[in-house]
Amino acid sequence: MTPAEEVETLAGELRALLPRLKALLTDPVGDPTKGTMSHHRIVGSPAPWHPEAGPLLMTIHAGVRELEIDLRHHVSGRLGEDRGGSDGNTAAALDAIVRLVHGVDDDMARDARRRLDRWIEQGRQIRDIGESEKWIPIRVSKGLPPACLYCNTYSLRVAQQSGRVRCVNPKCTDEKGNRPHANIDKNRLDGSAMLVWEDGRTTYYGEAS
Repeated sequence: MTPAEEVETLAGELRALLPRLKALLTDPVGDPTKGTMSHHRIVGSPAPWHPEAGPLLMTIHAGVRELEIDLRHHVSGRLGEDRGGSDGNTAAALDAIVRLVHGVDDDMARDARRRLDRWIEQGRQIRDIGESEKWIPIRVSKGLPPACLYCNTYSLRVAQQSGRVRCVNPKCTDEKGNRPHANIDKNRLDGSAMLVWEDGRTTYYGEAS
C-alpha cells in the first residue's frame, strides 16, 4: 500500500471517529482521575465538556484544515480559502486531503499519514473509547526478531489490530527526529517478511512462506 493509499484509509477511520468524540462532549468522565467505560451520565450538574475528547476535537478540526492547506499548497502553489469550523467543513477538508495526497511526493504523503495516524491514536486512547491498540513484540518462528534499523535494539513492537510497527526505545529517532514507524509486508520475490519504514528503507527478516 502506498503512503497516499494509507492516507485514504486513515481519513476514513478519522471520519468515523469524529462523531464518537463529539458524542462524549455531553458525557464527562465520572472520575476525572480514573475515567469510565460505562458512558453513563453523571447525576448533578457536570460541565458539558469532556476533558479528553473536547480538546482533541479542537485539535483535529484545526489540524485537518491545516493539513488540507499544506497539501493544496504543494499541489497547486495556492493556499485556498479557509474553511469554517463546522463538522461538515471538516468532512469536506478530509475529502480534499484524500484527493490532494495523490498529487504530492511520498515524503509529504507520509507526513500526512503521520498526522492522521496520531489523531486517530489519541482518540482511541481516550478512556471512554478505550480502543488504543495493543503493541506486542514481533514474533518469529526461528532466531531473533528484527532489530530497529535506527537504534539497533530489539525494541520493535507491532500493533495487534493494524499490523503497524514502531520502536518503543524512547531515545530512538529517525533522520527527521521522529519515532520510527514501519509496516509489515512480504517480499514479492520469495514471500519472506519485511518491514517497510516511513523513509522507504526496508528490513528483511523471517523465512519465506
